[in-house]
Amino acid sequence: MQGAIAVLIGAAIASSSAPAGAAPGSTAAAAQDFALKAVDGRNHRLSEYRGEPVVLTFWGSWCGPCRDSLVTLETVAWQAGVPVLGVNLDGTSERASAVSGALHLSYPTLVDVRQQVARAYAVDELPLTLLLDRAGVVRARWSGVPVDAAELSRSLDSLARE
Repeated sequence: MQGAIAVLIGAAIASSSAPAGAAPGSTAAAAQDFALKAVDGRNHRLSEYRGEPVVLTFWGSWCGPCRDSLVTLETVAWQAGVPVLGVNLDGTSERASAVSGALHLSYPTLVDVRQQVARAYAVDELPLTLLLDRAGVVRARWSGVPVDAAELSRSLDSLARE
């Protein structure tokens, strides 16, 4: 399937609950925990967000579709009150901070300097955006395409009703 990648997060089990533009989701296992430093110097650990839905997005400054997704996530997630963690793969906080500032992103921009988190999530296409439920289980993902605002809103509404 074009635009789809296999994201290995614990165990991968196909799901038909992914939004129309998303790659098939993995719903059997919680997303792998990690800790990264944000461009503001604060450390963030994914497991600190357990108990609430979270959007996790991997991006690079050179990636045009990534910038589109970052802006969409800023708007949709803010409206829904859902935290977003942006994981930048540039390797330096300077470029990540410049893009984050230029796009006026309010959510943390984390820098994966050694690409360890990207390898753990088998990121081979950008942007990669994952929607995690309250238990940290991947419920939807978009790979190689910007997140569709309407699809993300529907997915967030569905999680809110659970």
